[in-house]
Amino acid sequence: TLIISVSFLFTAEFTDLELNFYKKSLIFINSLQHMKDHISEIRQILSADTRLLRHQVLRPNQSPEELIYPGDDSNDSVHFGLFYKGALNGIASIYKEPMENEINDHSWRLRGMATSEETRGMGLGRELMNACIEHIRSKKGKVFWCNARTTAEKFYEKFGMKRKGEVFYPEGLGEHVVMKMDL
Repeated sequence: TLIISVSFLFTAEFTDLELNFYKKSLIFINSLQHMKDHISEIRQILSADTRLLRHQVLRPNQSPEELIYPGDDSNDSVHFGLFYKGALNGIASIYKEPMENEINDHSWRLRGMATSEETRGMGLGRELMNACIEHIRSKKGKVFWCNARTTAEKFYEKFGMKRKGEVFYPEGLGEHVVMKMDL
């Protein structure tokens, strides 16, 4: 708990610089207080732990068996869970997998990234992406790619990913594009 009390028992004149510093300090302290209510944590989770959000957010019309992706339980695969206020509110899975028609061992694919409806727009997806990129770099990965919904294309562009190829339509999933970035 952070409690700061300021009271003036006398009248004094302050320079503009001093007043500006004081205002910025109060804004910073207020933001710290606000942040404690919005603490999130990212940690590795099991592939099975991703499936509820995969179903709710990404693939509500698919059966539980269809939510098991190839490579989910591979030794190289990593599943991140973002916990907000103690509950799982975001997921992202990365797989050591080359793009179609490529043969290499330094590409990583993002699949099944989602944040819960109630936490969307809070920057939690950005936190998940940063965790994925950090992990891939730590493993000496050189390429990061995904099949993205066209509605999420701008989000991925913020990280430096670029569209590769034309729009395609996976059955029942809407418009998608391949997004890629070199690390």
